[in-house]
Amino acid sequence: MPTDNVINRNFESLFKSPVRFEIPFFQRGYAWEMRQWKKLFEDIDAEIIENVKENKFDDEEHFFGPIVVLEKISSDPSLKRFLIIDGQQRITTVYLILSVIKRLLDSKTSHSNDAQKYIYELNSLLTNNISGQDDYLKLKVFSTKGDRLPTYKAIFHHNPSSPHLAEDMQLYNPTDNKIDEFLKFANRRLKSYDVPSLWQLYQAIIKSLKIVWIPLDENKDDAQAIFESLNDAGMPLSASELLCNYIFRPLRNDQTNDHEKLHNEKWLTARGAVGVHVFEDYLRDLFSISQKKRVGLGRRMYVHFKTQNRDLNAVSAKANLDKIHDYTDVYNQIQKPNEFPNPVSEVKKYLIAIGATNMTSIYPFLMALLKSMDNKILSEADTIVILRETYILLIRRKITSLPVTKYDTFFPSLLDKIIYEPDKLRALHTQIQNEQLWVPDQLFEESFAQKALYNQRELNFTRHILQEVDRQMQQYGEHPDYTTIDSVEHILPQTLDEHWKTYLGTDIKQYNLPTITDTIGNLCLNSRNANSSFGQKPFLEKQVAYTDVCALARDVKKRPEPWNISAIEKRSNDLAKEALKVWAWRL
Repeated sequence: MPTDNVINRNFESLFKSPVRFEIPFFQRGYAWEMRQWKKLFEDIDAEIIENVKENKFDDEEHFFGPIVVLEKISSDPSLKRFLIIDGQQRITTVYLILSVIKRLLDSKTSHSNDAQKYIYELNSLLTNNISGQDDYLKLKVFSTKGDRLPTYKAIFHHNPSSPHLAEDMQLYNPTDNKIDEFLKFANRRLKSYDVPSLWQLYQAIIKSLKIVWIPLDENKDDAQAIFESLNDAGMPLSASELLCNYIFRPLRNDQTNDHEKLHNEKWLTARGAVGVHVFEDYLRDLFSISQKKRVGLGRRMYVHFKTQNRDLNAVSAKANLDKIHDYTDVYNQIQKPNEFPNPVSEVKKYLIAIGATNMTSIYPFLMALLKSMDNKILSEADTIVILRETYILLIRRKITSLPVTKYDTFFPSLLDKIIYEPDKLRALHTQIQNEQLWVPDQLFEESFAQKALYNQRELNFTRHILQEVDRQMQQYGEHPDYTTIDSVEHILPQTLDEHWKTYLGTDIKQYNLPTITDTIGNLCLNSRNANSSFGQKPFLEKQVAYTDVCALARDVKKRPEPWNISAIEKRSNDLAKEALKVWAWRL
């Protein structure tokens, strides 16, 4: 990084002339949070305002960090134009604080003769006196990625007249926009300030808060490379932010700005479709498709992509954006199958069932599978068969508590190995057996009877197993509404009162009683209201009260006394035989 022309400056010198500080495309949006906001205000109070004497703010200094800039040619010779390479969060925060001070002064003009004078001075720092077809040119700190509109509204209190307004309104989400979040925080913090206090804060910010001004040379310095190497106030770039920068590097065109349209239509649309909080998980699974193993988390995902795309050009970058955009539908069908149902009901059914196993490591395989069906490479019938056998594999291995470490290497490239085989079911079974993932019937039956199925941390899986066994046991194929009987009941209570301790006799001394209590032989489905009333009731009372709608409950009603370890084990073995029918390999 160059050291020539590096100087200390304050924000008054940055904003006093017509200027446009642009947040370049490869930067993230505004990202500071409560921790950074509170520290800034606390530092201003403790390090500047409490120390300043006789309001001589020019004599007080508090270092606020560097701002690295790259000067660009402006179409208006009177307007300097800088790209902010590092320091975006700092300069944006200061700009927004000044806007809050101005708004609060606006509300106090009737109480102070000085307020209007102060507002006039603030306006000269906050806005460029420029007229034309785009009101955004009045901003001195200019961003995109959903931040431009709320920044403008913070200063002018209305929407801009701009050819970019419609696009910005689509990008702007007021429920999770950090600009809006900061403005609310700052307004709450400063709303009790009187006019002199607001003016003190203003002077502390523009005169005493010092930055190191570091200008780059466009002919010598790689702005993006410098940007990627820097952390901003302890907030390193996320893997998806780095990835976005890398993909758009060959697409950026400051003359046409086509890259911004692609960013909005492909990248941001994809991120919004799957959800901001799972977007990196989505990218990880997407890039894992057809790989030897699932791609690593976080920055390992970014490094993997760079390694796979060393010679990224405009054509391949657009192809990757299309892929990122086009797979969001199948990802949502897998991750949230009820909210985003697959149009094929049988496919949706197995996606819901697979979701109950909580095995997210198979997502790359499922994404490839569903996309192949969408693209008519796989038939619906073949897709359903493959989904069913995959589901059987996951259930059998989860019930038998066998390791799942191989899933990360088995599933990403699995579809490639079976998709063009004439008998896809046989090909799938061959792959399962070759990787020694096969679970034989005897092992599954024994494990099913002995497993402590009830697990508070995986209640969804427990309910799923009970509901599937109940469906198998229902007569005439008529199934109840399982949303009304979704509470798991322990016939022998988990915590025993004196009645049950006496009733169990010597069984109370069995060391493995807690495990047996959680096996399927001791579990039943009931409504939540009914379940809360059963509690410590004696076995005979429970038998009478259990619903006739649930086949598992009807089975309990037919069981003879006493309800002890022997009775639970017998019922577990009986239900394990039913489970073999539910989760049978299709050989």
